[in-house]
Amino acid sequence: MELKEKIQQKQVQGLSLTQGMRQSILILQSDAIDLADYLSEQSLENPLFDVHVNLDMPFIDNEDSKTYQIKDEQQSLFEYLLDQVQLTMRKTPLRDLVVYLIEQLDPNGYLTVSDEEIFAEEKDITPIMLLDAKTLLHQLDPPGIGARDLRECLYLQAEADHANKAIMSMLSDKFELFTKHEWKQLKRSLKLSNAELQEAVNFIQSLSANPGQRYTSQNEQYVVPELQIRKNNHKLTLSVTKYGQPQLIFAQETYDRLAESTDEDVKKYIHSKYNQYKTLEYNLQRRIDTISIIGKCIVKAQYKFFMQETDALAPLLIRDVAQKLQMSESTVSRTINGKYIQTDFGVFELKEFFSRRSKVTVGEEQSVDQVKAKIRGILNNEDKRKPLSDQVISEMLVADGLQIARRTVAKYREELGFPATSRRRI
Repeated sequence: MELKEKIQQKQVQGLSLTQGMRQSILILQSDAIDLADYLSEQSLENPLFDVHVNLDMPFIDNEDSKTYQIKDEQQSLFEYLLDQVQLTMRKTPLRDLVVYLIEQLDPNGYLTVSDEEIFAEEKDITPIMLLDAKTLLHQLDPPGIGARDLRECLYLQAEADHANKAIMSMLSDKFELFTKHEWKQLKRSLKLSNAELQEAVNFIQSLSANPGQRYTSQNEQYVVPELQIRKNNHKLTLSVTKYGQPQLIFAQETYDRLAESTDEDVKKYIHSKYNQYKTLEYNLQRRIDTISIIGKCIVKAQYKFFMQETDALAPLLIRDVAQKLQMSESTVSRTINGKYIQTDFGVFELKEFFSRRSKVTVGEEQSVDQVKAKIRGILNNEDKRKPLSDQVISEMLVADGLQIARRTVAKYREELGFPATSRRRI
């Protein structure tokens, strides 16, 4: 038997990530808290710099800021709800669906997935089964759990407290009047005295906008906004916040002293550590620049929202921003995850401003949020003695340029928290 050795040359194209590139990705995808921890670890290994981070944020002092506790050792919201399910429900497919819904809750207790997304994930369920599961979820403690939005959250809490008809009306068909502080119109429409109106308002203000916040798990951390937007007349100003932005303090004296050494090993060491410091400094600046430029793109796309002219988001996809800024979609995705923007009316995560495009639009492109806003507007202004059917609403939207089926109207109406026609009739 004759053995032959054969040498072949093969060309393979690939991408090799350098240490600096890996560090750049890590820094970009880290939120302010994780970034501070990472830099502190790096400074322990490098005598040429110290890290200064100021996490004291005097402007985050309200419920809307979504500030969470650090290292909260009490029972998590998921554990608390799961205990209730296991103690009160038999093991059935319906109970499994309730557990699935609990897994979709955000830290404040809101249900963040749509019915459409649930049906896509859970193939064997029916609309009736999903409705029953959401009803069971809403009955769990704390009240308000599983709501889609603030109005439904407050409504569920008031319902659990057996609030009077005036309060329940303020949290359903009169909610827009309540949020706009139209007290005179509320008094007249609900036939309330000044004292009764004040009592109802005080009760609603005592409810929690974030019922799950007190059960925040150990993994939650403080939200640190890295962008801040200010409204001045019809102009918006975006800036990087000073709070939470780490500063590298270069140890000049230490560097000068070690640089004077004649020992070759010391020279190599100081040269290596200096290069590490400069790479870290560059990647930090790149992170700020990337967050800022993506923030500007988001603000421009959602101008009307930031001006508080609407609460519906314009259609915006990660792909849109990536193409406009000539970045990869993964870079945009890493940047918006865990990064927050401070506004005059609350703190929002950047990824919240990305909204799906509606498939029912004819002509000017609109988002699902904008279509829902139109439906909400129609329902809020309908004659409650003769509420509109889903078919009539569909026809109104078609006349307005939206080719939307009755079934889609019904789905969006339910997601907005509006009951069926018969239950809206006064």
